Amino acid sequence: MLNKALFVIDTPGQVFNLKEALISYNIDEYDIIVNDCCRADAYQQLVVLLQSLSPRNLIIVPRVTGSVESRISIYAQHLPYLTHQHYQRVFFSNIRQQWQRDIVCSLPQAQATLMDDGNASLVFYYVLFSKQQFFDFPLDSDQQRAHLAAQIRSKWQVSVQQPAKLELFTLFSLPELPWLSVRQNQMSAMTKVHQNIAHDHVLILGSGFVELNYITVNNYIELLQKTQALFPGKTIIYQPHRISSVELINTIKQNTSFEVMRLEQPVEQWLFNHPTPPARVVSYISMALSTCALCFPALQVICVDPGMDAWTGALQSHVWNVTQCNNYQSIQIIMDYLKNDSSITMHAVK
Repeated sequence: MLNKALFVIDTPGQVFNLKEALISYNIDEYDIIVNDCCRADAYQQLVVLLQSLSPRNLIIVPRVTGSVESRISIYAQHLPYLTHQHYQRVFFSNIRQQWQRDIVCSLPQAQATLMDDGNASLVFYYVLFSKQQFFDFPLDSDQQRAHLAAQIRSKWQVSVQQPAKLELFTLFSLPELPWLSVRQNQMSAMTKVHQNIAHDHVLILGSGFVELNYITVNNYIELLQKTQALFPGKTIIYQPHRISSVELINTIKQNTSFEVMRLEQPVEQWLFNHPTPPARVVSYISMALSTCALCFPALQVICVDPGMDAWTGALQSHVWNVTQCNNYQSIQIIMDYLKNDSSITMHAVK
């Protein structure tokens, strides 16, 4: 019997996880369903990376706004096909996306397998999975809309009943639970030992925390200046986060000596292809710290820690599709993990 899988993805980084899953799980045939639902240029990067794959069937779900019916039907219409494919596994990437939840729960015969989506799987391991809960969508305060959504899901035979067990395909070191198996993602397809590195160059990966209201513009600039001071005499390349505004980038240019570089691809891909990459990769609370530390052992990966007081805006910032923690608590979980990761160097700044 062929080992068949479905991949449910919507961000460019998932392509790396998908490629690794094909190897780790010995997948013979696979379909992909993608949804244009992300911020900034993520979908455009995803489309480019998809060209390197050879799925049996690629289902593109276009971006839709408007009625509840149109937003659910745009992906649910594919369930009759998906339910007849007899997949052994369904890989997905974001427990906070309702469209992904709906597809995964509607394929109960397939083993649900969650791939890393940034640091979310790390946070939700402690906040949700440890309690045998895999999804945590807030209740819709509009009862009429919620009733309509339930009717539309019923029409398409969409289930929202979470699977009894979940597998986590992750690069994080996390213990298994009775209802949660864990398989390590070695990122072998992206691993490279660079023979030549630029010792006088530092790459800073910017955060999107100003746009998310975790930190003010002034405090973020101050943090960047303190980070710059850690590397006197070095050429510092700054890669803005993809949600960073033009205004913020211009402010950074005016207040630092950084060489600002906007990438049209994930930073891991850029580093992999670079013949002489910067010797140091620096960031704050980014999944890229963990991926770069795993994939590029010749580079020094540094987490700059300004202390939790730097992120107090996260206490009141909007929390998207999860109820059991706020963004400040999520940052604390991530920082606690990074501080215990021997492959990442910590630098405290005050």
